[in-house]
Amino acid sequence: MLKAEMKEVVLIFITLSLVTAHVTRDWSKILPSRETVHRGYNQLESSEDTRIVGGSEAVPNSIPYQAALRLFYDDGSTNFCGGSLITKRYVLTAAHCLVDNLVSLEVILGAHKFRENEATQQSIPTSTFKVHERFNNQTLENDVGVVYLETPAEINRYVQVIALPSRADVSNSFAGSAAIASGWGYTSTSASDVTEALRYINVTILTKAACSVTYKDVRDSVICSSGAGKKGLCAGDSGGPLAANKKLVGVASFRGFNGCEAGDPSGFSRVTSFLNWIKANTDAVIS
Repeated sequence: MLKAEMKEVVLIFITLSLVTAHVTRDWSKILPSRETVHRGYNQLESSEDTRIVGGSEAVPNSIPYQAALRLFYDDGSTNFCGGSLITKRYVLTAAHCLVDNLVSLEVILGAHKFRENEATQQSIPTSTFKVHERFNNQTLENDVGVVYLETPAEINRYVQVIALPSRADVSNSFAGSAAIASGWGYTSTSASDVTEALRYINVTILTKAACSVTYKDVRDSVICSSGAGKKGLCAGDSGGPLAANKKLVGVASFRGFNGCEAGDPSGFSRVTSFLNWIKANTDAVIS
């Protein structure tokens, strides 16, 4: 597992202030609230500083499995995370997006500029979700969760399911594979808002040994992408997809403490480590 003396990391979801207590799609009234200072790995709190850095704006609806998650809490506040549509009924995301007295979610599918009511969008409210039973918010162990769509997604050219790895892929580290990470997170540590349009980066998946140079004793259930070219995750990208060979291989979990542009590897929960859990908690068919 990751130890306390490891290089400092931060969670990558963004806290937003809610102007009105009821659910609204007026995103222009929702802004990041504050920055959280992270002093050490054992002192991790919710981060407000994460989005795709060093990437490009995606062609509209070219990443049709990408989900935007608006998260509502019992104190009237809201957060933002990403996710991946894995079946018509379920979105896979990070566990740390679904804790801290979360009450309900709005799942937005088919979005490019998620703040706008695009004709391609499907907005699905839900209050049903599950966090991995062994999720540890301090170590980020088992950082996966699922969201149940009370209204099933309509599959079309704008909204599609991403394939999960097969059981034959469990022994595949994917090291050296080209991959795509995507999200609406910050494009720099100093940014003050999530991006208007969906962005993506082309990255290479690292070996466990290479990732451990930065983050000591990386668990087998973590998959890292290279930060070469100063590409990586930033606030707001938590829970989003890492896709390789047209399969979902990672769920965005953490980045380095040095800032989004530092070129440190980005950390994802390795999907092949959670196939049994996904099968037991969704209607996904694992081949």
